[in-house]
Amino acid sequence: MDVPGLFFFLVRDRLVTSELLAELCERLPPENYVRSSARGGEGFDSTRWPLARDAALATTLAERFDEPEVARALAEIDAAAGAPPQLRALARRANARVLAACGGEASMFTQWWHDATADDLAVFAEPAWDTRVADIVAALQVAHHEAADGLYAFHVHRGLPGPCAEAAARLARRALAEKRVTASELVETALQLVSRSEPYFAVEPSPAARDMIAALVAACAQIRRVTGATGCTLLSETFALPSRTAGSDFMILAGPRALLLLKFTALPAWTSRISAFRSRPLFTRFGATQRFELVLGEHEREEDRAPAAVAALCFFVEVSLDAHVAAHPEDEAVFPLIDDAMLDRMFA
Repeated sequence: MDVPGLFFFLVRDRLVTSELLAELCERLPPENYVRSSARGGEGFDSTRWPLARDAALATTLAERFDEPEVARALAEIDAAAGAPPQLRALARRANARVLAACGGEASMFTQWWHDATADDLAVFAEPAWDTRVADIVAALQVAHHEAADGLYAFHVHRGLPGPCAEAAARLARRALAEKRVTASELVETALQLVSRSEPYFAVEPSPAARDMIAALVAACAQIRRVTGATGCTLLSETFALPSRTAGSDFMILAGPRALLLLKFTALPAWTSRISAFRSRPLFTRFGATQRFELVLGEHEREEDRAPAAVAALCFFVEVSLDAHVAAHPEDEAVFPLIDDAMLDRMFA
């Protein structure tokens, strides 16, 4: 059993059994790594178990503790709103407090964190925190920082869950030891996260739509890799693929039956050029899995790959949905045409 995220460490340490994770693992797709926008596009994420899930579990676990320092740390995470520089600053300060609580010196800390600030180093002159509280806060804030930082090629090559999962597991070990959560409750919370990240349909599609849906989900993952987007969602009033989204930085019609929503750490300038590629032919192919693959590199300049890829996805979505509904009219209610009334209901 390929145990995901923080559960990799909890199973290894025999704090959670593999049997308890059977349903969770069955619900997860095969592993696939995609590039994220972290570190200027050098970071990676897992589509099977996105790093955001470990960060979300770390938040849930931290909420089980009642110390005011933990409550403040949760508020700081919210205020950072996922911004990598702010999350790094929080993690750096939290690690300074851990080292100071253990009797460490500022000179040692600067060897670990080359960007330590005067405020970070001032921690060593302040009254030391309780080591337990300092560790809880550090595990929480490091988990969120590492989620924003993305996996490295080292983790992808070895199939490792990464530092975000390690920090979340550290928090889980303490919560389990102090009986603030049970293993069953932790797994149930993870199942709920997975449920919220699965495709949404207001009307159940026919079995004939299964392969097309899988191809659209795979195409969204490909767009994330090519563009560095942190989220790519196909949306209508009646469906969301690959899952529902909490917002977007860019939206465009992907044909008459779907909207394409993209999320970025910072909105890139090339999004203004997508429409220029919509009139071009659709360059796609079917790979070994018989799923959509973008053909990029042979005919596009490097600076044009991202907008061309998004335009290609829009065409692919339009052609796929129209062809499917024509062949399977019973799915018209699943993939209806978007009109002004629907947009008013969706975005009123």
